[in-house]
Amino acid sequence: MPDLSTRLARERADILDAIDQPPLARIGDRARRRRRQRHAARAGVAAVALTVAGLVALRPWSAEPKPPPPADTGNRTVAPVYTDQGITINGLSGEVPDVPGMITEVEFADPDTGYLIARCVTGDPCSPTLARTSDGGHSWVTTALPPIESDPDLLVFPNGRLAVGGRVSADEGRTWQATPGHKGQPAAAGPGQILRLREAVEVWDSGYGYSGDLATQPGLTVHWLASTATASGDWWAAGQLNGQAAVAVTRDAGQSWKVTPLGVTGQIAQVATLGTHVYAAALDANGLVQAIFHSVDSGATFRQTSAGGGSVAGDLVPLLDGRLLVAGTDRRWYVSGDNGRTFTRAEGTLPAVGRLVRTPAGYVAYDLFNAGWSAFSTDGSTWRKLQIN
Repeated sequence: MPDLSTRLARERADILDAIDQPPLARIGDRARRRRRQRHAARAGVAAVALTVAGLVALRPWSAEPKPPPPADTGNRTVAPVYTDQGITINGLSGEVPDVPGMITEVEFADPDTGYLIARCVTGDPCSPTLARTSDGGHSWVTTALPPIESDPDLLVFPNGRLAVGGRVSADEGRTWQATPGHKGQPAAAGPGQILRLREAVEVWDSGYGYSGDLATQPGLTVHWLASTATASGDWWAAGQLNGQAAVAVTRDAGQSWKVTPLGVTGQIAQVATLGTHVYAAALDANGLVQAIFHSVDSGATFRQTSAGGGSVAGDLVPLLDGRLLVAGTDRRWYVSGDNGRTFTRAEGTLPAVGRLVRTPAGYVAYDLFNAGWSAFSTDGSTWRKLQIN
């Protein structure tokens, strides 16, 4: 009779035989196939990586790397700066288009939008050219003007329209239409209209052009009229009254005028304003200053600050720091820190200048460097040389 250990071993074997065993052979084969697939995949990835690396090494443009920065050749355009006495002119910084003739008139409607007229004043005749900028004078587009009067006067209206001679443009000078004009005596300059001086103070309309002489004239022999109204709507005129220099102002667009005799002999007078400060200058026929007056109450009263001396070319320019800037007939820049009592010539690197003129959006300096260049400034202190000549 088998002993106990033998019976237990036999019974264990019988139990194992009764249990369905998994296909171990197939499982082993499957495991081996998977191991081979994993090994092959790793090898493939490595091969692809090596191949890509090799391609990148051989053809670096396939990886689209960032181009290296351009080499500094030392030929970059750097705008020169001309300065002295707090007056700065920023020079040219790029290509400059040429226009036939000479720049005779520049008008800026706002700090970015400007127009100019170039025409031949001597020598061979040429058709006047109109140029416009929309980036403050950095770039320009030119177009030929239609036949107009020999001395075209460019007017820029508050609504953006232009007038030259007897024609108006509603599309920045691209096309022009003859103006019908009006015969009459308007009582005042209405919306979209401006005052202009020819033989009398006239009203000009952006659609009709010349709209007639103002019904109420300033009450003096007018030699000068502001190119634009002040921020408060005041429009200044200046000239002579009974042999003396005098100024006049309208605060209702020309319906009425207040005349102020300056009490000194002068054939010409002109006015400059900045806020409530008003400067008036009495000049002789050659631009020699006879006297300068200053007002701090928008022209209600004037105080004489200078008994004259020196000659002025163009308009007076009040600066934001309280000084007064002028161009002399000697083609130099002068500044005054005492309301015109004394002037100091600005030296430094400032170029020769022909004259300074007020425009609706600032000031224009003409004939810089004695070479026909122009510059624009919104405040009279910082100027930008216009990239056109």
